Amino acid sequence: MAVPKKNMRIVIIRNAFGYDFGGGEKMPVHLASELSKHGYKPVVVSRSPKLLEYAASKDLKTIKGWWWSRQDWSSLRVLLFPIYVVWEILLTIWYLQLFARLRPAVVHAQSKDDFIAATLAARMVGARVLWSDHADLKYLYQNLRVWYKNPVGKLVELCGRLAAAIVLTSQSDKKLIEDGYGRSLPKNYVIIYNGVFDRPELANRPLKNKHIIFAATSRLVTAKGIGELIQAFTLLSADRLDCKLWIIGEGPEQAKFEKQAEDQKNIIFKGFFQDPLEELAKADILVHPSYLEGFSISLVEGAMLGKPIIACDVGGNPEIVNAGNGLLVPARDAGALAKAMLRLATNNQLREDLARQSRIDFNKNYDFEEIVRKKYLPLYE
Repeated sequence: MAVPKKNMRIVIIRNAFGYDFGGGEKMPVHLASELSKHGYKPVVVSRSPKLLEYAASKDLKTIKGWWWSRQDWSSLRVLLFPIYVVWEILLTIWYLQLFARLRPAVVHAQSKDDFIAATLAARMVGARVLWSDHADLKYLYQNLRVWYKNPVGKLVELCGRLAAAIVLTSQSDKKLIEDGYGRSLPKNYVIIYNGVFDRPELANRPLKNKHIIFAATSRLVTAKGIGELIQAFTLLSADRLDCKLWIIGEGPEQAKFEKQAEDQKNIIFKGFFQDPLEELAKADILVHPSYLEGFSISLVEGAMLGKPIIACDVGGNPEIVNAGNGLLVPARDAGALAKAMLRLATNNQLREDLARQSRIDFNKNYDFEEIVRKKYLPLYE
């Protein structure tokens, strides 16, 4: 007999470093919120304080889980693989007691160690297993066909055969994963684009800025292109004094970037916001100069807010940003980024046209309520 939706417990697991709190960390919370509306009983399990706090703010049931910050087992660290196996056994036992208590119908794992331990424990108690990949598998599946390399990746791949569905977020990631896998992916690998909840009260907010405001919402690390963004704005400000740059977020390299921008009074470090969309909605243009991306929630949020977008031509970005809603530039190229910023700063009609198309694209492809209803619920059932 099928379990009635109102009694269906779904455990969603997502772990990450404490300073990580982007789209990949918000997605499980948003998913749990939407599942609650459909009568499910989600539980969010994580070690991340920010993720747990965010989930609690949405009145979701949370459990503080286990997580080991040692995530890199490449190179000579592979010699420590036996220790990793012991860790996974202990983690599996922990999940086993948790699932025996919660009796979930579905376990939805969204981070590497949990792909192994939570999957094994879930299958032992008869729960259905789903994975969501947040740009991990393209690294985990490298050298899978070389027998003496990447034992962690091989273990993850074996556990993937026990999952009913493995959700990838972009065609780009699928291609990279297949390159490592060595052949076409099995049928349980599916692509579901990430989305965000619509917030029309922010999307329709009129702007009355005295300056043209560029905004970036990002973790402050080198790979997010923050250094190039500061360089580009410095080049732009030599020609345009009526522009400002807001950098929204925090991270381990913040002090380095603040020092780089110390002579630029129009670069403002806004810091961390629980809801950065309130700030982003006040800006004119979203800039996202990351070197690498799977499928960026920041870009989808920009589309939802109806912002013209500048992003790097990497990963899944071209699947979101196109000639209709934004500009793509090469990664790590401050000069090209500055030219794109200047182009939008000097062309009000172009900004309006791109902003309008961004909103249209969001309504068509990235409304999270529709994605959950049409894509996720059938997987859970």
